[in-house]
Amino acid sequence: MQQRMNRMMDTETRQRLQREYIENRIRSAHPMELVNMLYDVAIDNLKAAIGYLKTHDRLARSRAVTKAEEAVEELLLALDHSVNAPFTHTLAGLYRYCLKRMIAGHAQESEAAFEEALSVLSTLVVAWREVKEQMCGTAQAAPEEQEPRQDSPVPVKDPYARYRQSSVAAETQSRDWSC
Repeated sequence: MQQRMNRMMDTETRQRLQREYIENRIRSAHPMELVNMLYDVAIDNLKAAIGYLKTHDRLARSRAVTKAEEAVEELLLALDHSVNAPFTHTLAGLYRYCLKRMIAGHAQESEAAFEEALSVLSTLVVAWREVKEQMCGTAQAAPEEQEPRQDSPVPVKDPYARYRQSSVAAETQSRDWSC
């Protein structure tokens, strides 16, 4: 009995520590990395939902689908339509399509519907990682591998400059996605 209680406490402690780690990682992450994390959550949970569909575990599938939907909804909410970029509306349409396919996959127990949403999200995460790499440079080196910081500040380019239609639009406030 004591061993069982110790295992339960160990499990609870591990889960609490894991939650704290994830929360700290999210709080300290750069906005571009947060988007990457949301894609990972959506993709991982869609894969899990497909697995639960095959094992007929409806409750677990429901949880996985809900988490995937929440991640995609966050991606949808994070879009900044104020920059008047047509791709944000296209991306919003793709996110909505993924949400519809997830709902259909869950309601109709359709692996094909889940696979469609997974395919779209997998394509988008590859594109996102390329954008992130172009804006932030290649994968960041470990602290000991980084070059020493220079005393002069590095000028930061406006990542939205090419999407603005006029100088008035330059006053638009939006999230800072620069590195």
